[in-house]
Amino acid sequence: MRTNRNSNSHSKVYSPQTTSSIRFSPRGDAFKHPVQHYDVAKVRSVSEALEAFNATSFQSRNLGRCYKIWLKMLNDPERPIIFFGLSGAMIAGGMRRIIRDLIAFHAIDVLVSTGANLSHDLYESLGGRHYMAHGHIDDPTLRKMRIDRVYDTYADDVTFTKADEFVENFADSLQPGSYSSRELFKMMGERIRDDYGILATAAKERLPIFCPALADSSIGMALTVYRNEKLKKSAPPAVYDALMDNIEIMDLKRQFPKSGVIFIGGGTPKNYIQQVVPMAEISGWAVPPHSYAMQVTTDDPKFGGLSGCELPESQSWGKLDPNAEQCTVHLDATIGLPLLFTGIMEHYEEWKSRGPLKVDWMEAAPTASARKARHAAA
Repeated sequence: MRTNRNSNSHSKVYSPQTTSSIRFSPRGDAFKHPVQHYDVAKVRSVSEALEAFNATSFQSRNLGRCYKIWLKMLNDPERPIIFFGLSGAMIAGGMRRIIRDLIAFHAIDVLVSTGANLSHDLYESLGGRHYMAHGHIDDPTLRKMRIDRVYDTYADDVTFTKADEFVENFADSLQPGSYSSRELFKMMGERIRDDYGILATAAKERLPIFCPALADSSIGMALTVYRNEKLKKSAPPAVYDALMDNIEIMDLKRQFPKSGVIFIGGGTPKNYIQQVVPMAEISGWAVPPHSYAMQVTTDDPKFGGLSGCELPESQSWGKLDPNAEQCTVHLDATIGLPLLFTGIMEHYEEWKSRGPLKVDWMEAAPTASARKARHAAA
């Protein structure tokens, strides 16, 4: 044994080790699955590429795992209900048709979205388009031209005004009373004539849409204008009841206990879906935690973000089953979502029989008889 002295004359004692003196614990299956180098000659489809990613590393492996989890959800013989959380500017980003097709082909069962995405969908259903931006036009000039910018995309503020008027007129046509966002978007979608719209397709397929932060959107602003006009006239309004959303989504989980979740981004839609389980628990309606979970996000947890916690963290709250199949891929959703959806659609024949859910929305509502009577007359 040798003694080494550093510049501060503090003695440091160490023992030299040779390779032969190091003892490893049993390594088990550590070397059972070697990385498989991506071989383009063997890939003929997106789903084959996603399968191949399962044997690579980093985010490609996570993308492949998300694909397998989604496909497993769709093929699960117990037919779990699939909650889909949508945040970010996905409609402006060119993802509208994908979301519409997810609904039309029943690859998801419940949409929980930001109000902004639904506002941009309504904008397009009423004739608006999104356009690729030109960097040489500054934002103050865009304001004067009534052009709205979403990163590298333009929208027509004049058409957004028409969408606001549509919402105000829609709200004014409703009977006074309280409505969940699910009810509002169902009725709104029934009045839209657009084969490629999210709201219109969801109404046609009877797929529920929840918007827990409805006030934080263009649709919410239009509803505010309508409500303010009613207040000026001392007239009873139709009111968005956010707490009825909670009752309805809890009851949905009760009717379909086994569930999976897909998060595009995070934010309010993600946490709203996550909180269904503990919310039902404290309401005396105990339900099992989610059995599957996958997330496509660019958020980073080490800064306290990830828009609603890491998936494993949610297990501490009882939101996600301890044995749940789960994966997060850190990837721009405008890249990840098209690849994942294309992959599962290449296997559509395997899961197309799952069809839409048949839901009794009045099962748990405390004023079920009154609400049934009101909507039967509507």
